[in-house]
Amino acid sequence: MIESTSLDPDRLAPDATNPAVSAVMRDEVVFCLPSTPVDAVAKLMADNDLTEIPVLIDRKPVGYVQATDIVARLVTGDVVVTGSDQVRMPATATLAKDVLRTPVLLIDEGQRLGEAVSLMRSHNRTLALVMHEDDSPVGMISVREIAAHAVACRSQEPLNV
Repeated sequence: MIESTSLDPDRLAPDATNPAVSAVMRDEVVFCLPSTPVDAVAKLMADNDLTEIPVLIDRKPVGYVQATDIVARLVTGDVVVTGSDQVRMPATATLAKDVLRTPVLLIDEGQRLGEAVSLMRSHNRTLALVMHEDDSPVGMISVREIAAHAVACRSQEPLNV
């Protein structure tokens, strides 16, 4: 006799609209260090189309930086964003650790996308760090990946003409 607890409906018939986070996430982890100047963090955000960046020390999440905090420092004059790729001294003394927020939103790579979206919504976050069972980051999921997945699912629906 088969135990009903061993019959996982997601394993038997996975829902294409609600896959594991690992199937939707971006495989790279864009991050900064606490000592990264915020103008460099702003460039990372712009280059990677993100509004949040996790802050890591030895591959362990310690916090995150939001674009709104950098903009607030820009308005007060604490931050000068150079906007160029030239190598030069940092334009600001404000570091990621000065605008660090906690806690980082962590999601297990096997977690379902729907649950991840609910967590992100309830925490008012646009990004979550995707973690492996050994507590190491393996990717990220942002509203960009969620939207791309939604569009892909929608394009697979039959048209009602």
